[in-house]
Amino acid sequence: MTETRIFIVEDEAIVANDLAEALQSLGYSVSGTARAGEVALQKIQSNPPDLILMDIHLAGDLDGIQTAEEVHRISDIPVVYLTAYADKPLLDRAKCTGPYGYIIKPYDERELQSVIEMALFKYSADKKLRESEEKFRALTENTPDILFSTDMAGVITYISPQINKYGFLEDEIVGKTLRQFIHPADAGLVESTLSRDLEKGSQFVSEFRILDKWGTICWFEERSFLRLAISGKPVGMYGILRDMTEQKRAKDAINIANKKLNLMNQITRHDILNTITGLLGCVDMARATSSAAEKDTFLLEIKDLTKVIQGHISFTREYQEVGVHLPQWQNINALIDKVEQRFLKSGITLLYEFEETEVYADPLLEKVFYNLVENAVRHGETLTNIAITVHPRDKDLIIQVQDDGIGIEESQKREIFKRGVGKNTGLGLFLTAEILDITGISIDETGVYGKGARFEIRVPNGFWRFVGS
Repeated sequence: MTETRIFIVEDEAIVANDLAEALQSLGYSVSGTARAGEVALQKIQSNPPDLILMDIHLAGDLDGIQTAEEVHRISDIPVVYLTAYADKPLLDRAKCTGPYGYIIKPYDERELQSVIEMALFKYSADKKLRESEEKFRALTENTPDILFSTDMAGVITYISPQINKYGFLEDEIVGKTLRQFIHPADAGLVESTLSRDLEKGSQFVSEFRILDKWGTICWFEERSFLRLAISGKPVGMYGILRDMTEQKRAKDAINIANKKLNLMNQITRHDILNTITGLLGCVDMARATSSAAEKDTFLLEIKDLTKVIQGHISFTREYQEVGVHLPQWQNINALIDKVEQRFLKSGITLLYEFEETEVYADPLLEKVFYNLVENAVRHGETLTNIAITVHPRDKDLIIQVQDDGIGIEESQKREIFKRGVGKNTGLGLFLTAEILDITGISIDETGVYGKGARFEIRVPNGFWRFVGS
Protein backbone atom coordinates (compact mmCIF):
# COMPACT_ATOMS: atom_id res chain seq x y z
CA MET A 1 0.00 0.00 0.00
CA THR A 2 1.30 3.51 -0.85
CA GLU A 3 2.38 5.50 2.19
CA THR A 4 0.31 8.54 3.11
CA ARG A 5 2.26 11.66 2.13
CA ILE A 6 2.10 14.50 4.64
CA PHE A 7 3.42 18.05 4.24
CA ILE A 8 4.46 20.02 7.36
CA VAL A 9 4.08 23.81 7.63
CA GLU A 10 5.83 24.88 10.87
CA ASP A 11 8.03 27.94 11.48
CA GLU A 12 9.94 26.36 14.37
CA ALA A 13 12.61 24.08 12.91
CA ILE A 14 12.91 21.88 16.01
CA VAL A 15 9.17 21.24 16.15
CA ALA A 16 9.11 20.52 12.38
CA ASN A 17 11.94 17.98 12.72
CA ASP A 18 10.24 16.29 15.69
CA LEU A 19 7.00 16.08 13.72
CA ALA A 20 8.77 14.58 10.71
CA GLU A 21 10.41 11.91 12.84
CA ALA A 22 7.14 11.09 14.61
CA LEU A 23 5.28 10.79 11.34
CA GLN A 24 7.88 8.49 9.82
CA SER A 25 7.87 6.28 12.91
CA LEU A 26 4.10 5.97 12.52
CA GLY A 27 4.49 4.81 8.92
CA TYR A 28 3.74 8.07 7.11
CA SER A 29 5.86 9.69 4.41
CA VAL A 30 6.88 13.36 4.79
CA SER A 31 6.63 14.96 1.34
CA GLY A 32 8.19 18.25 2.45
CA THR A 33 8.32 21.06 5.01
CA ALA A 34 8.04 24.83 4.93
CA ARG A 35 8.47 27.57 7.55
CA ALA A 36 6.42 30.24 5.74
CA GLY A 37 3.01 30.17 4.06
CA GLU A 38 4.27 31.56 0.75
CA VAL A 39 6.93 28.84 0.44
CA ALA A 40 4.45 26.16 1.47
CA LEU A 41 2.05 27.15 -1.32
CA GLN A 42 4.77 26.83 -3.96
CA LYS A 43 5.90 23.40 -2.77
CA ILE A 44 2.37 22.04 -2.30
CA GLN A 45 1.36 23.16 -5.77
CA SER A 46 4.36 21.47 -7.41
CA ASN A 47 4.12 18.28 -5.33
CA PRO A 48 0.65 17.86 -3.78
CA PRO A 49 0.58 15.74 -0.58
CA ASP A 50 -2.30 13.66 0.85
CA LEU A 51 -2.59 15.83 4.00
CA ILE A 52 -1.14 19.06 5.41
CA LEU A 53 -0.16 19.67 9.05
CA MET A 54 -0.44 23.46 9.36
CA ASP A 55 0.78 25.56 12.31
CA ILE A 56 -1.71 28.39 12.80
CA HIS A 57 0.97 30.91 13.87
CA LEU A 58 3.55 31.37 11.08
CA ALA A 59 6.20 33.95 10.43
CA GLY A 60 5.76 35.99 7.27
CA ASP A 61 2.85 37.75 5.54
CA LEU A 62 0.50 34.74 5.72
CA ASP A 63 -0.47 32.97 8.93
CA GLY A 64 -1.58 29.32 8.90
CA ILE A 65 -5.29 30.12 8.45
CA GLN A 66 -4.61 32.42 5.50
CA THR A 67 -2.29 29.80 3.98
CA ALA A 68 -5.02 27.15 4.33
CA GLU A 69 -7.46 29.46 2.54
CA GLU A 70 -5.01 29.80 -0.36
CA VAL A 71 -4.47 26.02 -0.45
CA HIS A 72 -8.20 25.49 -0.80
CA ARG A 73 -8.32 27.88 -3.75
CA ILE A 74 -6.14 25.50 -5.76
CA SER A 75 -6.94 22.06 -4.27
CA ASP A 76 -9.08 20.12 -1.79
CA ILE A 77 -6.14 18.73 0.21
CA PRO A 78 -7.22 18.19 3.86
CA VAL A 79 -5.63 20.45 6.47
CA VAL A 80 -5.07 19.65 10.15
CA TYR A 81 -4.09 22.64 12.32
CA LEU A 82 -1.28 22.69 14.86
CA THR A 83 -1.56 25.26 17.63
CA ALA A 84 -0.37 25.92 21.14
CA TYR A 85 -3.36 28.21 21.70
CA ALA A 86 -6.99 27.13 21.62
CA ASP A 87 -8.73 30.46 22.26
CA LYS A 88 -12.24 30.85 20.80
CA PRO A 89 -11.65 33.75 18.37
CA LEU A 90 -8.76 31.85 16.80
CA LEU A 91 -10.79 28.64 16.49
CA ASP A 92 -13.72 30.58 14.98
CA ARG A 93 -11.37 31.90 12.27
CA ALA A 94 -9.96 28.44 11.66
CA LYS A 95 -13.42 26.85 11.39
CA CYS A 96 -14.19 28.97 8.34
CA THR A 97 -11.50 27.13 6.35
CA GLY A 98 -13.09 23.71 6.92
CA PRO A 99 -10.20 21.95 8.73
CA TYR A 100 -10.19 18.20 9.26
CA GLY A 101 -8.88 18.43 12.81
CA TYR A 102 -6.78 20.22 15.45
CA ILE A 103 -3.68 19.10 17.31
CA ILE A 104 -2.86 21.04 20.46
CA LYS A 105 0.85 21.40 21.24
CA PRO A 106 2.46 19.65 23.00
CA TYR A 107 1.09 16.42 21.46
CA ASP A 108 1.83 12.72 21.82
CA GLU A 109 2.19 10.28 18.96
CA ARG A 110 -1.05 8.44 19.78
CA GLU A 111 -3.03 11.69 19.54
CA LEU A 112 -1.16 12.66 16.37
CA GLN A 113 -1.98 9.36 14.66
CA SER A 114 -5.63 9.41 15.78
CA VAL A 115 -6.25 12.91 14.44
CA ILE A 116 -4.48 12.13 11.13
CA GLU A 117 -6.37 8.85 10.59
CA MET A 118 -9.71 10.47 11.41
CA ALA A 119 -8.89 13.35 9.06
CA LEU A 120 -7.98 10.95 6.23
CA PHE A 121 -11.13 8.88 6.84
CA LYS A 122 -13.37 11.95 6.90
CA TYR A 123 -11.69 13.36 3.79
CA SER A 124 -12.21 10.05 1.96
CA ALA A 125 -15.88 9.95 3.00
CA ASP A 126 -16.35 13.60 2.00
CA LYS A 127 -14.72 12.95 -1.38
CA LYS A 128 -17.03 10.01 -2.07
CA LEU A 129 -20.00 12.12 -1.02
CA ARG A 130 -18.92 14.96 -3.34
CA GLU A 131 -18.46 12.53 -6.22
CA SER A 132 -21.88 11.07 -5.51
CA GLU A 133 -23.41 14.56 -5.37
CA GLU A 134 -21.69 15.50 -8.64
CA LYS A 135 -23.07 12.37 -10.31
CA PHE A 136 -26.52 13.10 -8.92
CA ARG A 137 -26.28 16.74 -10.03
CA ALA A 138 -25.13 15.72 -13.50
CA LEU A 139 -28.01 13.24 -13.70
CA THR A 140 -30.67 15.66 -12.49
CA GLU A 141 -29.39 18.55 -14.60
CA ASN A 142 -29.15 16.55 -17.81
CA THR A 143 -32.27 14.42 -17.66
CA PRO A 144 -35.24 16.04 -19.45
CA ASP A 145 -37.58 15.08 -16.58
CA ILE A 146 -38.15 17.16 -13.45
CA LEU A 147 -37.08 15.43 -10.23
CA PHE A 148 -38.56 16.54 -6.93
CA SER A 149 -39.08 15.58 -3.29
CA THR A 150 -41.72 16.58 -0.76
CA ASP A 151 -42.39 16.14 2.93
CA MET A 152 -45.51 14.31 4.13
CA ALA A 153 -47.50 17.55 4.01
CA GLY A 154 -46.80 17.74 0.28
CA VAL A 155 -44.45 20.73 0.62
CA ILE A 156 -41.70 20.60 -2.02
CA THR A 157 -38.24 20.27 -0.46
CA TYR A 158 -36.23 19.88 -3.69
CA ILE A 159 -36.86 20.38 -7.39
CA SER A 160 -34.36 19.99 -10.24
CA PRO A 161 -33.27 22.90 -12.48
CA GLN A 162 -35.40 21.64 -15.40
CA ILE A 163 -38.24 23.64 -13.83
CA ASN A 164 -36.49 26.74 -15.25
CA LYS A 165 -37.76 25.70 -18.69
CA TYR A 166 -41.26 26.61 -17.52
CA GLY A 167 -40.27 30.06 -16.27
CA PHE A 168 -39.84 29.20 -12.58
CA LEU A 169 -36.72 29.40 -10.41
CA GLU A 170 -36.14 26.57 -7.93
CA ASP A 171 -36.56 29.02 -5.02
CA GLU A 172 -40.05 29.93 -6.30
CA ILE A 173 -41.13 26.28 -6.06
CA VAL A 174 -39.38 24.96 -2.92
CA GLY A 175 -41.50 25.56 0.16
CA LYS A 176 -44.78 25.39 -1.75
CA THR A 177 -47.08 22.44 -2.42
CA LEU A 178 -47.36 20.83 -5.83
CA ARG A 179 -51.12 21.44 -5.67
CA GLN A 180 -50.46 25.18 -5.98
CA PHE A 181 -49.20 24.58 -9.53
CA ILE A 182 -51.68 21.92 -10.68
CA HIS A 183 -54.56 23.13 -12.83
CA PRO A 184 -57.61 23.67 -10.57
CA ALA A 185 -59.73 21.34 -12.70
CA ASP A 186 -57.27 18.47 -12.07
CA ALA A 187 -56.25 19.09 -8.44
CA GLY A 188 -59.17 17.24 -6.81
CA LEU A 189 -58.72 14.05 -8.85
CA VAL A 190 -54.94 14.07 -8.29
CA GLU A 191 -55.36 14.34 -4.50
CA SER A 192 -57.98 11.58 -4.29
CA THR A 193 -55.83 9.27 -6.43
CA LEU A 194 -52.77 10.06 -4.29
CA SER A 195 -54.64 9.28 -1.05
CA ARG A 196 -55.86 5.97 -2.45
CA ASP A 197 -52.43 4.90 -3.71
CA LEU A 198 -50.66 5.95 -0.49
CA GLU A 199 -53.02 3.77 1.54
CA LYS A 200 -51.97 0.82 -0.62
CA GLY A 201 -48.31 1.81 -0.29
CA SER A 202 -47.98 1.64 -4.07
CA GLN A 203 -46.33 3.91 -6.58
CA PHE A 204 -48.40 6.96 -7.39
CA VAL A 205 -49.03 7.68 -11.10
CA SER A 206 -51.13 10.54 -12.35
CA GLU A 207 -51.59 12.93 -15.27
CA PHE A 208 -52.50 16.58 -14.85
CA ARG A 209 -52.07 20.05 -16.28
CA ILE A 210 -49.78 22.79 -14.98
CA LEU A 211 -49.77 26.44 -16.01
CA ASP A 212 -46.24 27.63 -16.71
CA LYS A 213 -45.02 31.13 -15.79
CA TRP A 214 -46.38 32.52 -19.08
CA GLY A 215 -49.84 30.98 -18.69
CA THR A 216 -49.33 28.13 -21.20
CA ILE A 217 -50.92 24.82 -20.23
CA CYS A 218 -48.50 21.87 -20.05
CA TRP A 219 -49.47 18.23 -19.46
CA PHE A 220 -47.35 16.21 -17.02
CA GLU A 221 -47.19 12.61 -15.91
CA GLU A 222 -46.16 12.25 -12.26
CA ARG A 223 -44.58 9.09 -10.88
CA SER A 224 -43.74 9.20 -7.19
CA PHE A 225 -43.19 6.89 -4.22
CA LEU A 226 -42.82 7.12 -0.46
CA ARG A 227 -39.53 8.23 1.06
CA LEU A 228 -38.84 6.21 4.22
CA ALA A 229 -36.66 6.97 7.24
CA ILE A 230 -34.26 4.30 8.58
CA SER A 231 -37.01 3.30 11.01
CA GLY A 232 -39.35 2.61 8.08
CA LYS A 233 -41.58 5.58 8.89
CA PRO A 234 -42.73 7.60 5.82
CA VAL A 235 -41.11 11.05 5.83
CA GLY A 236 -41.99 12.30 2.36
CA MET A 237 -42.04 11.44 -1.32
CA TYR A 238 -39.64 11.27 -4.26
CA GLY A 239 -41.11 11.96 -7.65
CA ILE A 240 -40.56 12.51 -11.37
CA LEU A 241 -42.53 14.90 -13.56
CA ARG A 242 -42.43 14.06 -17.27
CA ASP A 243 -43.69 16.59 -19.80
CA MET A 244 -46.39 14.83 -21.83
CA THR A 245 -47.61 17.92 -23.69
CA GLU A 246 -46.40 16.87 -27.13
CA GLN A 247 -47.69 13.30 -26.71
CA LYS A 248 -51.02 14.69 -25.51
CA ARG A 249 -51.23 17.05 -28.46
CA ALA A 250 -50.40 14.23 -30.87
CA LYS A 251 -53.06 12.01 -29.30
CA ASP A 252 -55.64 14.79 -29.38
CA ALA A 253 -54.70 15.60 -32.98
CA ILE A 254 -55.27 11.95 -33.97
CA ASN A 255 -58.64 11.89 -32.19
CA ILE A 256 -59.69 15.15 -33.84
CA ALA A 257 -58.49 13.92 -37.24
CA ASN A 258 -60.47 10.68 -36.89
CA LYS A 259 -63.53 12.62 -35.80
CA LYS A 260 -63.16 14.94 -38.78
CA LEU A 261 -62.70 12.07 -41.22
CA ASN A 262 -65.84 10.35 -39.92
CA LEU A 263 -67.85 13.55 -40.17
CA MET A 264 -66.50 14.43 -43.63
CA ASN A 265 -67.37 10.91 -44.73
CA GLN A 266 -70.92 11.30 -43.41
CA ILE A 267 -71.34 14.68 -45.11
CA THR A 268 -69.95 13.38 -48.40
CA ARG A 269 -71.71 10.03 -48.49
CA HIS A 270 -74.97 10.99 -46.83
CA ASP A 271 -75.78 14.69 -46.83
CA ILE A 272 -74.29 15.75 -50.16
CA LEU A 273 -75.30 12.57 -52.01
CA ASN A 274 -78.87 12.83 -50.72
CA THR A 275 -79.00 16.47 -51.78
CA ILE A 276 -77.62 15.58 -55.23
CA THR A 277 -80.28 12.87 -55.53
CA GLY A 278 -82.97 15.48 -54.81
CA LEU A 279 -81.35 17.91 -57.22
CA LEU A 280 -81.27 15.34 -60.05
CA GLY A 281 -84.92 14.55 -59.33
CA CYS A 282 -85.80 18.22 -59.76
CA VAL A 283 -83.84 18.29 -63.04
CA ASP A 284 -85.80 15.29 -64.37
CA MET A 285 -89.14 16.81 -63.33
CA ALA A 286 -88.23 20.16 -64.87
CA ARG A 287 -87.43 18.44 -68.14
CA ALA A 288 -90.66 16.38 -68.03
CA THR A 289 -93.06 19.29 -67.48
CA SER A 290 -94.28 21.58 -70.23
CA SER A 291 -95.50 24.21 -67.73
CA ALA A 292 -93.28 27.28 -67.57
CA ALA A 293 -94.44 27.99 -64.00
CA GLU A 294 -93.54 24.49 -62.86
CA LYS A 295 -90.14 24.74 -64.57
CA ASP A 296 -89.45 27.97 -62.65
CA THR A 297 -90.45 26.27 -59.40
CA PHE A 298 -88.11 23.33 -60.05
CA LEU A 299 -85.28 25.70 -61.02
CA LEU A 300 -85.69 27.55 -57.70
CA GLU A 301 -85.55 24.22 -55.86
CA ILE A 302 -82.42 23.30 -57.83
CA LYS A 303 -80.88 26.62 -56.83
CA ASP A 304 -81.76 26.06 -53.15
CA LEU A 305 -80.36 22.52 -53.21
CA THR A 306 -77.16 23.80 -54.84
CA LYS A 307 -76.82 26.32 -52.00
CA VAL A 308 -77.21 23.49 -49.50
CA ILE A 309 -74.34 21.61 -51.18
CA GLN A 310 -72.33 24.83 -51.22
CA GLY A 311 -73.02 25.24 -47.49
CA HIS A 312 -71.82 21.70 -46.77
CA ILE A 313 -68.61 22.31 -48.71
CA SER A 314 -68.04 25.64 -46.91
CA PHE A 315 -68.57 23.90 -43.57
CA THR A 316 -66.01 21.18 -44.34
CA ARG A 317 -63.49 23.89 -45.21
CA GLU A 318 -64.08 25.61 -41.86
CA TYR A 319 -64.33 22.40 -39.85
CA GLN A 320 -60.98 21.10 -41.07
CA GLU A 321 -59.33 24.09 -39.35
CA VAL A 322 -60.73 23.15 -35.90
CA GLY A 323 -57.95 21.84 -33.64
CA VAL A 324 -55.26 22.25 -36.32
CA HIS A 325 -53.44 25.03 -34.44
CA LEU A 326 -52.52 25.09 -30.75
CA PRO A 327 -54.92 26.88 -28.39
CA GLN A 328 -53.81 30.36 -27.37
CA TRP A 329 -54.77 33.24 -25.09
CA GLN A 330 -57.16 35.55 -26.95
CA ASN A 331 -58.64 38.90 -25.98
CA ILE A 332 -62.41 38.46 -26.38
CA ASN A 333 -63.01 42.23 -26.29
CA ALA A 334 -60.91 42.55 -29.45
CA LEU A 335 -62.64 39.55 -31.08
CA ILE A 336 -66.10 41.02 -30.47
CA ASP A 337 -64.91 44.35 -31.91
CA LYS A 338 -64.01 42.52 -35.14
CA VAL A 339 -67.33 40.66 -35.25
CA GLU A 340 -69.27 43.91 -34.71
CA GLN A 341 -67.66 45.42 -37.80
CA ARG A 342 -69.12 42.63 -39.96
CA PHE A 343 -72.70 43.37 -38.85
CA LEU A 344 -72.75 47.17 -39.06
CA LYS A 345 -75.34 47.07 -41.87
CA SER A 346 -77.57 44.47 -40.18
CA GLY A 347 -79.59 47.05 -38.25
CA ILE A 348 -79.01 45.39 -34.87
CA THR A 349 -77.13 46.89 -31.92
CA LEU A 350 -74.33 44.90 -30.29
CA LEU A 351 -74.00 45.83 -26.61
CA TYR A 352 -70.85 44.87 -24.72
CA GLU A 353 -68.79 46.67 -22.11
CA PHE A 354 -66.84 44.60 -19.60
CA GLU A 355 -63.39 44.24 -18.10
CA GLU A 356 -60.74 43.28 -20.63
CA THR A 357 -60.74 39.48 -20.63
CA GLU A 358 -58.62 36.74 -22.21
CA VAL A 359 -59.67 33.15 -22.87
CA TYR A 360 -57.44 30.18 -23.68
CA ALA A 361 -59.11 28.57 -26.69
CA ASP A 362 -58.77 27.36 -30.27
CA PRO A 363 -57.68 30.17 -32.64
CA LEU A 364 -61.14 29.93 -34.28
CA LEU A 365 -62.74 31.53 -31.20
CA GLU A 366 -63.72 34.59 -33.25
CA LYS A 367 -65.87 32.26 -35.38
CA VAL A 368 -67.82 31.32 -32.22
CA PHE A 369 -68.94 34.91 -31.62
CA TYR A 370 -69.61 35.43 -35.32
CA ASN A 371 -71.81 32.32 -35.47
CA LEU A 372 -73.80 33.35 -32.39
CA VAL A 373 -74.46 36.85 -33.73
CA GLU A 374 -75.18 35.56 -37.23
CA ASN A 375 -77.57 32.96 -35.82
CA ALA A 376 -79.44 35.68 -33.89
CA VAL A 377 -79.67 37.96 -36.93
CA ARG A 378 -80.90 35.11 -39.15
CA HIS A 379 -83.49 33.59 -36.79
CA GLY A 380 -84.30 36.31 -34.21
CA GLU A 381 -87.28 37.69 -36.20
CA THR A 382 -88.05 40.52 -33.71
CA LEU A 383 -84.38 41.09 -32.91
CA THR A 384 -83.11 44.64 -32.26
CA ASN A 385 -80.05 44.16 -30.02
CA ILE A 386 -77.59 41.57 -28.69
CA ALA A 387 -75.91 42.00 -25.31
CA ILE A 388 -72.64 40.23 -24.40
CA THR A 389 -71.56 40.12 -20.74
CA VAL A 390 -68.97 38.23 -18.67
CA HIS A 391 -68.96 37.32 -14.99
CA PRO A 392 -67.21 34.72 -12.78
CA ARG A 393 -69.25 31.82 -11.38
CA ASP A 394 -67.79 29.14 -9.09
CA LYS A 395 -64.27 30.09 -10.28
CA ASP A 396 -65.32 29.56 -13.91
CA LEU A 397 -66.14 32.41 -16.31
CA ILE A 398 -69.60 32.76 -17.86
CA ILE A 399 -69.76 34.59 -21.20
CA GLN A 400 -73.42 35.37 -21.88
CA VAL A 401 -74.72 36.26 -25.35
CA GLN A 402 -78.36 37.35 -25.04
CA ASP A 403 -80.69 38.82 -27.66
CA ASP A 404 -84.24 40.23 -27.61
CA GLY A 405 -85.48 38.13 -30.52
CA ILE A 406 -88.06 35.36 -30.51
CA GLY A 407 -85.83 32.86 -28.72
CA ILE A 408 -85.55 29.08 -28.99
CA GLU A 409 -88.21 26.55 -28.11
CA GLU A 410 -87.57 24.37 -25.05
CA SER A 411 -87.54 21.16 -27.09
CA GLN A 412 -84.76 22.53 -29.33
CA LYS A 413 -82.35 23.85 -26.69
CA ARG A 414 -80.14 20.75 -26.66
CA GLU A 415 -80.79 19.75 -30.26
CA ILE A 416 -79.48 22.95 -31.87
CA PHE A 417 -75.85 22.00 -31.17
CA LYS A 418 -76.18 18.73 -33.09
CA ARG A 419 -75.10 18.51 -36.70
CA GLY A 420 -77.90 19.05 -39.20
CA VAL A 421 -80.40 20.47 -36.69
CA GLY A 422 -81.72 23.95 -37.49
CA LYS A 423 -83.58 25.99 -40.04
CA ASN A 424 -80.59 26.73 -42.29
CA THR A 425 -77.68 24.28 -42.76
CA GLY A 426 -77.77 23.14 -39.12
CA LEU A 427 -73.98 23.37 -38.98
CA GLY A 428 -73.17 26.80 -37.44
CA LEU A 429 -73.94 26.01 -33.80
CA PHE A 430 -72.49 22.52 -34.17
CA LEU A 431 -69.20 24.10 -35.34
CA THR A 432 -69.41 26.59 -32.45
CA ALA A 433 -69.63 23.80 -29.86
CA GLU A 434 -66.78 21.89 -31.53
CA ILE A 435 -64.44 24.90 -31.46
CA LEU A 436 -65.13 25.53 -27.75
CA ASP A 437 -64.76 21.86 -26.81
CA ILE A 438 -61.10 21.85 -27.89
CA THR A 439 -60.17 23.43 -24.52
CA GLY A 440 -63.05 22.05 -22.47
CA ILE A 441 -65.33 25.08 -22.83
CA SER A 442 -69.05 24.29 -22.85
CA ILE A 443 -72.05 26.15 -24.29
CA ASP A 444 -75.77 25.97 -23.42
CA GLU A 445 -78.92 27.82 -24.44
CA THR A 446 -80.76 29.10 -21.33
CA GLY A 447 -83.13 31.72 -22.72
CA VAL A 448 -86.93 31.88 -22.42
CA TYR A 449 -88.85 31.26 -25.65
CA GLY A 450 -90.66 34.41 -26.69
CA LYS A 451 -88.25 36.66 -24.78
CA GLY A 452 -85.04 35.99 -26.67
CA ALA A 453 -82.19 33.51 -26.96
CA ARG A 454 -79.46 33.38 -24.31
CA PHE A 455 -76.28 31.41 -24.88
CA GLU A 456 -74.03 30.76 -21.87
CA ILE A 457 -70.42 29.87 -22.58
CA ARG A 458 -68.72 28.36 -19.51
CA VAL A 459 -64.92 28.74 -19.48
CA PRO A 460 -63.20 26.49 -16.86
CA ASN A 461 -61.00 27.96 -14.13
CA GLY A 462 -57.45 28.34 -15.43
CA PHE A 463 -58.61 28.99 -19.01
CA TRP A 464 -59.60 32.62 -18.48
CA ARG A 465 -58.11 35.73 -16.92
CA PHE A 466 -58.81 39.41 -16.55
CA VAL A 467 -56.03 41.29 -18.33
CA GLY A 468 -55.61 43.86 -15.55
CA SER A 469 -55.32 41.22 -12.79
